Parts: sequence; C-alpha cells; structure tokens
Amino acid sequence: MLLLQASCVLVVQFRIVDPWFFPATVLFVVFTVFGGIAAVFGVGLWMMARRKQRRFRPDMIAIYFTCLFTVVYTQFTHGRHNFNLRASNDSSTDITNPPLYQLSKYQRLHIKEVSPVWGFMNIPHTIAKADTDSIVLSKSGLESKIIINQVANLLGWVMVRRSDNRSADKTFNETYELLAGNNGLGQRTNFVVRIVSNNEGFSVVDLRSSSPGRRRDFGLNELMIRNFAEELAKAVVKDQMTSLVLPKGLELL
Repeated sequence: MLLLQASCVLVVQFRIVDPWFFPATVLFVVFTVFGGIAAVFGVGLWMMARRKQRRFRPDMIAIYFTCLFTVVYTQFTHGRHNFNLRASNDSSTDITNPPLYQLSKYQRLHIKEVSPVWGFMNIPHTIAKADTDSIVLSKSGLESKIIINQVANLLGWVMVRRSDNRSADKTFNETYELLAGNNGLGQRTNFVVRIVSNNEGFSVVDLRSSSPGRRRDFGLNELMIRNFAEELAKAVVKDQMTSLVLPKGLELL
C-alpha cells in the first residue's frame, strides 16, 4: 500500500500520466485509507508482541508508522471533512453570473467520450454553488486588487492571466486567473478571482475554482475557495487595523 501511494504521487508530480486517463488522486485516497487500516492493525500486533516479549521486524514497524504518517499528512493538507464525492469540480460563488473561463468544460477536456471503466469519474455539465457566497469588501476596486495580490503571494499561488472588462464606464471589473494548490503538492487547480466595484467604497469579490484536467476533485476546489476566503478576511482586517494607526506626531494634535 505504501508503494502504491508513492506511485500515485510520483505519476502526478512528474506528469508521467495524464490524470484524465489515470485517476491517480482517487487511487491515492483508496490506498491511503487501506494503508491506514492495515497500519492500525499492525501497530496493535506490534504492541501485543512486545507485551508477550516476542520478536517483531523493525522494518515492518517503520512501514506501519509511515502509512499512519500518510494518513495524518492527508488529513493535515486536505482534511477528512473536506472530502466531497460530488461528480463535479466547478464551483462558483455567483451562480447567476459566474466568472467564466475562456474555454467550456468540453473544450477543456482532453477527450469527449468516456470509457465505461472510468465512467463514474465523468463531470456533468453543471456548476455547483460553493459554500462561500460573494464577498463584499469595504474597499475600492484598486484597494481590493492590492489585498488579493498579497493573499495570492502569501499562499504561494501564481497569477497567470488578468482580464479587464471595460463594458461600463467608471466601473472596476477585473478578473484574475491563478494556479492554486496546497503547499508541498504538485497538483494544481485553476482559480479565478473577479472584482467588481461601482464606487470607491465597496467591492464585490467572486471566487471560482476548477480542475480542467481532472474529473472528480474530492473537494479540492471547494477547499481552495475556503482557504482563499479565510486568508482574504484576515488580510482585510489587518489592512483596516493598519489604517487606523495614526502617524507619529499626529497624536499630539
């Protein structure tokens, strides 16, 4: 099980296979669960052997604890409560007017028809509403843009594209596409942030995350949206606290 887990990680990290044809993420989760179950029984047998003063192979003990480590690491990076088996990986905070990609789902996918073997992995042509609604910030469009860039840099996400909608005058409407993911993992997903501001005091921020080259994402995109929203809230509070601090010498006036 440990070797199978490592194989799934390596084929994704080094892009040996296309995840569309080979569901490495699904298999990694399955192997991790079975490895964790086997490790629990193995540690129990090891404790019983020690109690009865029987000999136990040290290399097996190392394998058992390594399997437990992969379970803990998966829980730390993704979280058991974040796993979602819905047959969809497009999430939007604005269901009526979501930030759209330049290509449709069928244009993004490598193949149009799915093999019966992997048919259960197909993504229906739907947009699932994320738990995070549209975020309203008490900042102008430009200020929100600066804070969002700071949050993206903090998370280690890379901005790959920016588009500006100039359909209406005096309206700030920009969309940013980023490569998002968990730290330490090569798996990346497309993350879109849109800022719309009609005045200088407020901005509406919409978030969307999608994995174009994969089928089911096990809640990864929902997790990316939640992480970005939490970090954005912290950055806004920090910015507000900084703006409340008076410059030195002004306190005496």
